[in-house]
Amino acid sequence: MKVECIDYRQLPGLNPILPQYLYQYDQVATLYDCPVHLSLEDLKKRADSVLRNPPTFPRDQLVDMTLEFNQRVGASEEVFQNLKKLRSSKTLAVVTGQQPGFFGGPAFTVYKALTAVRLAQILNEEGYSAVPVFWLASDDSDFQEVRSTSFFDAGGELFAASYPGPQKNSSRMVGTIPLDAVEECFSHLQEQGLKGEFQKEVLQILQDTYPPTKNFREALGSWLSHLFRPYGLVLFDALLPQYKQGLESLFSVAIEQRQDIVRALQKRAEVLKEKGFEAQVRVQDSESLIFWTEGEERYKLEYRGEQYQKKTGTPLQLNGQQLLEEFGKQAGRLAPNVLLRPIVQDHLFPTVAYVGGAAEVAYYAQICAIGPFWNKEMAVFPRVGITLVDRKAQRLLGKYGLTVTDILQCTPQEISRRIVEGKDPEKILGKLESVQEELRTALKSLGNDIVKIDPTVAEMLGGAEKKILYQIEKVQKRFIANHRNQQENFGQHLDYLYSHLYPKGKLQERVISFNQFMSEEGPDLVERLMDVINPFCPNHQVISL
Repeated sequence: MKVECIDYRQLPGLNPILPQYLYQYDQVATLYDCPVHLSLEDLKKRADSVLRNPPTFPRDQLVDMTLEFNQRVGASEEVFQNLKKLRSSKTLAVVTGQQPGFFGGPAFTVYKALTAVRLAQILNEEGYSAVPVFWLASDDSDFQEVRSTSFFDAGGELFAASYPGPQKNSSRMVGTIPLDAVEECFSHLQEQGLKGEFQKEVLQILQDTYPPTKNFREALGSWLSHLFRPYGLVLFDALLPQYKQGLESLFSVAIEQRQDIVRALQKRAEVLKEKGFEAQVRVQDSESLIFWTEGEERYKLEYRGEQYQKKTGTPLQLNGQQLLEEFGKQAGRLAPNVLLRPIVQDHLFPTVAYVGGAAEVAYYAQICAIGPFWNKEMAVFPRVGITLVDRKAQRLLGKYGLTVTDILQCTPQEISRRIVEGKDPEKILGKLESVQEELRTALKSLGNDIVKIDPTVAEMLGGAEKKILYQIEKVQKRFIANHRNQQENFGQHLDYLYSHLYPKGKLQERVISFNQFMSEEGPDLVERLMDVINPFCPNHQVISL
């Protein structure tokens, strides 16, 4: 594998805070608590700080409740060894996470886990005790975001694999959705046929990890456990009811200091705007940071008229004290929103860093404004960004003198203009016609001179003229035919490059399933990528397969 890097500032459509976080940290340093991504030394400083001030949540309780879910999804012995390590107050966690996407979701889910595993390995190599943790955001309710992922069929055409369900989001937490209709999706995959020589092996992995008897979160857990089997990736399920029993003090702060927390977030939004950024989450005066759960559903709570109210669903009105009393009766009643969840995470785990994407780096610019309410210093490490380039794409890029950056930066129309510039077929045909006319004139003049001296040779020259002009005409016809073919092929080639490297006008990692790349490269692709990625490289990593 060959790795090249693209500066994120050259890529379109990214949250503008990410390039500054990566390349000009001093410009955004006041928005964050501590850098962990600039160098290994920065990460080690953060590790030392967490070891000096570890979270107070009981380690044994944390491990015991995490153990059951990992057993249920078939975790490896390496996972249980890491859970054993986590019982020690000297062990750190590198945390990442994602909603339970169907068939693993887009490839970036795997790249998050890759980054977390590699950082934990690096810390262990430096003499620390560290384990990678993947937080399954099973309590998310955005079904439309998790229901689909994309593959290439046997002919190289992009298609979506989508789990059946309503076209609009409901309040149901996606981790609870059963996979009883998954056979329909497997039939669709088999009908389409996956591009790649390892499609049978990959389909078997999916059938083993996504059976109809599982739900979304169990299936993603099984799939990740399979892919990261040698690496001890610990899975944490956000729907575990036990962990919330230790969060009473955390929710008390969120409720009792709600107004001050909201003001801090609104002030941070003003600072972000002054720096030219938009707040990732718009915070209204009614913000609570809390969801209310009922069975398999959750509802956003708003604070209006000194009462906490459900934004949707059946009416609910509770004051702060009543809300805490309900939590005391049933801890699972309350759940954190996207800004409070990392606070919960660091309340539970000795988090040296959270590995996140561009949007999460932007979230942390807001989260760091409220961490002090819980005496938390927050740290976010940008995940490794990857574009995989298959052999055909490499060949086509070389054929037309293009780079991956060209495909990501330019429209197909701009690339087409660049390729045809200086390649004027009419000009070439005109030159060929001129050569033919000049030859006729020159040979006729020569023949007129020779016939006066030797008519026999002049006759030979006449025969040669026909042959010469025939060969030039043959060249002309071949040029016209080849040009037509090249035009047709060029369009197909450009379609291939864009669908594989920049599908739907988005980075490949945000659209294509990692299963697709395993289908082409083999089920050991995680191990091969682990050997070449560099978490401390600030650039987007282009990997030629």
